[in-house]
Amino acid sequence: MPRLDAPHLTTFDTWPHTLVLMMVRTSRPSRRLVGAFATLLLAATLLAHPAHAASEPELHVLIDVSGSMKNTDPENLREPALRLLGDLVPEESRVRLDLFGNRISEVLPASLATPETKRAMRAAAAQIRSDEPFTDIPAALEAANRDWSADTSRNIILLSDGKVDISPDEAVNERATTRLRDVVIPALIEAEVQVHTVALSEAADESILTEIAERTGGLALSARSNEDLQRVFLALFEATAPRTGVPLVDNRFRVDESISELTLVVFRETDAEPTRIQIPDGGEIDVETASALADWRWDDSAGRDLITISNPPSGSWRILAAEDPDNRALVITDLKLAMPGLPSRVFPGEAIEGGLLLTNRGEPIVERRLTKDLEAHIDVNDPQETVIESLELNDIGANPDVLGGDSRYDFQLRLEGDSGIYTLEGRASGPTFERVIRRKVALARNPPLAARVVRPHLAARGDNQASDAGNNDGSAGPPAYLIIEQDVALLDPSASRLVAQIDCQTGQSTDIEAVLLEATNRIELPHTDNSDCRVTGTISGETDDGREVSLPLDQPIPAPAPPTEAPADEPADDAPNEVSDTDREGNPLIAALIGLGGLMLLALLGWIWRLVSRRQRRQLIEAARN
Repeated sequence: MPRLDAPHLTTFDTWPHTLVLMMVRTSRPSRRLVGAFATLLLAATLLAHPAHAASEPELHVLIDVSGSMKNTDPENLREPALRLLGDLVPEESRVRLDLFGNRISEVLPASLATPETKRAMRAAAAQIRSDEPFTDIPAALEAANRDWSADTSRNIILLSDGKVDISPDEAVNERATTRLRDVVIPALIEAEVQVHTVALSEAADESILTEIAERTGGLALSARSNEDLQRVFLALFEATAPRTGVPLVDNRFRVDESISELTLVVFRETDAEPTRIQIPDGGEIDVETASALADWRWDDSAGRDLITISNPPSGSWRILAAEDPDNRALVITDLKLAMPGLPSRVFPGEAIEGGLLLTNRGEPIVERRLTKDLEAHIDVNDPQETVIESLELNDIGANPDVLGGDSRYDFQLRLEGDSGIYTLEGRASGPTFERVIRRKVALARNPPLAARVVRPHLAARGDNQASDAGNNDGSAGPPAYLIIEQDVALLDPSASRLVAQIDCQTGQSTDIEAVLLEATNRIELPHTDNSDCRVTGTISGETDDGREVSLPLDQPIPAPAPPTEAPADEPADDAPNEVSDTDREGNPLIAALIGLGGLMLLALLGWIWRLVSRRQRRQLIEAARN
């Protein structure tokens, strides 16, 4: 399976989140009014902009053809991988293909993915070679960052086995790498382009490929074997331009009368028997018999079968081969299911808001007579393809649906667990049809924000010391602090906010808000009583590519340490190290020494605290970047 190197994020629909943040950031007495206004605005916006209106995908593909590819890809499996991608992209998307080494060759200009364009892309795959001396990644990205259509979701797929290598002089290469970081990547971010990188060799400079993907909000993948490359391209397709399919259960599926084209992807082991397809009348088709059928096209290269059937007969079909979690049955049909607006990469604990969208000939299905028998749900599969969560969905306005009757089945998810690529599989079915859509989402190793509550537990001895260790309001005990760390390499600190409240078992409640301008933010919490208290709320930030990230906050507040006093019946002579109030008042030298010692102790504690905080911050930032 492909390995995820540095999962990150992409942009998704922001205005519903803006409404939520309006409610969160408004003081509590005003939230009901804002909530009512937000609901009205939500309904008005959905009426003004139908649910099916979404940016179509646009893919600009960059394939490395430098000479080192002779060793990295000796069988030239880039060619069948590109054919796979070309056959799978939906017709409403746009594609472009460039080959690059020390120069850039535009093989296919940006075009709508019509059947003619797909044929051209299959033919263009045959031009992939391995003969250029250098690998000019910055120039390739600049070339791909052109000719975008106005209203598309922009994606670049960059496949390379090398690094920024434009000259035998390493100083020249270092300057080119600096320019990539300081000029090329910011231009991609400004153009709202997500770059998805594929490292096709252990010798590849994965750090720079990962950085390109991280900063633009794309996926960073690697293929450690030639067989992996086919699955990597399938994952990229499902992350950038997924197509409607039909459910595949035990290698069986059903084709209904609305389906005009069927595409099957079947992975097989090296020593497996040739794949066969059982059609509804009971007959069986293999690669040899398919070559004589006008409606069938069968590509059995690179350890997978890519089969396309025009005008497939309706009924029950079966793939006669070993089951594989990456097998697919994709369709061209008027009755489509989509999952728009999802990020490609998310953080642990982050709320993922999305929805399934069912359309017929491009229009939402909203008529009650058509929707009353529809069922929808979504499954979440972990990187091992195990279902870890399953949600029943609705379009009647019941939780989690936002607005009933708009053909959109809303959901909200939070991913927790090991980093890697997760699959969201949405299904919708009615009496005469079934549809499925899959989206790949990568879970990062660490969130860009982390929080903890600390309270220095200073033992107070006597009323005077307790008062000295108290809060500014005179309450006993040292204050509690909320420490929030943020990765300033990923987030814009000027946009980071805290909106929370402190709630105690006694009913005491206090709102708190703060702007988080530093990598480490130390926020003194208001005094609370000694009952169990928690600080809960939301920490939000904004990535360099403009995507807003919101993470939950829920931390207990430790109670202040109780004062410690010597037992009342303890003789003074038994405590020779203690200094009485009388001695303290009567001997200025002793008092001065005690005061100096206290200051030195506080200075030492402060130095240790700063040292630990800096070390934790470095560890957090390094973990997030890895």
